[in-house]
Amino acid sequence: MNDKGYVMSLTSFLLILPAFLLVIILMNMSISQTGNQESILISDDVLSVAKDLETQLAQTGMEVVKHKSDEVIESGNPLSNSRKEIKDEIQNIMDIWCLRYDQDGIRAHCDVLYADNSQDPFQIEIKSIINVQKGKVKHMVTLSQNISLINESFPIMDPLPFLKCKEYGSVTIGKNKTLYGSSLSEYLESRGFNNSQAYENATSPLFIKKCPYSPYEIHGSAHDFVNFKNCIVNGFYHESNDGACFFCRLEGHGACPHYGMETFILPAPSVNLTSFNNSSEVVTSSLDHVIFDETSFGTYSGHLLVYFQDGTHYFYLFLDDSHRKKYGLPLIE
Repeated sequence: MNDKGYVMSLTSFLLILPAFLLVIILMNMSISQTGNQESILISDDVLSVAKDLETQLAQTGMEVVKHKSDEVIESGNPLSNSRKEIKDEIQNIMDIWCLRYDQDGIRAHCDVLYADNSQDPFQIEIKSIINVQKGKVKHMVTLSQNISLINESFPIMDPLPFLKCKEYGSVTIGKNKTLYGSSLSEYLESRGFNNSQAYENATSPLFIKKCPYSPYEIHGSAHDFVNFKNCIVNGFYHESNDGACFFCRLEGHGACPHYGMETFILPAPSVNLTSFNNSSEVVTSSLDHVIFDETSFGTYSGHLLVYFQDGTHYFYLFLDDSHRKKYGLPLIE
């Protein structure tokens, strides 16, 4: 090889070297990009599972609440610790649900911390921690979800009447109504109330539904008690400092220390009101927490209030002054 040939080979090598280095750099970039894309896909999988579990928790919460209410009504037995029993059932369902991700190499766990009252008595709060991991990618989120007690897909029945009256006769389910027959009258009579017959064949709402009339004073503001009548016909519930919360209703408590709800228990329509047309005739007030709270039984005495006539029957209930004021209705004279 002559000197000229040697110089040409070195020159060629120097020309090729940058191209070789560029190829190496591009390969590294490609490998790095592939790794980043794979990491992004794994991260997306993890976040998708976490979101899926969050959605499933809310769905499971509604299903469990309905199931527990149905279970109590069917058995006639109250729950001993409704918060724990609801929490444990949600946990069991979520444990099974999390196993479905194992086949995709994803480890998922949902730890349900508690089920308790929300600030809104028509909701319950579920607190939980979700952990999801795939490979080295991990995601953890702490959730506080409010589960509504009002859902058309999962209408929830009020278990309280069935628990309170189970020893006094048959309480049956009608179309959107709880039908007491003679059970409520006998329940009241057993507690020494003289006018217990006023609640013979009484009814109350079956499903928990929140009243849309707000503020509550407008119940009595419309002509001929139209708002009040519509509220009763639709079987609405109202927020109440004295009424039992949903958890305590499952345990058979007519009242509790929590912020709860109340609804009206309605005497059967009558063709005449001879027995109760005297304003001095006292009957226990027609609020469920008044009737079912045995610790303060008889402290709310109600007087007759006719809210509708259909030409043959009177539709009425008995209300004390404090509840008349709450709903904007005429006070007792």
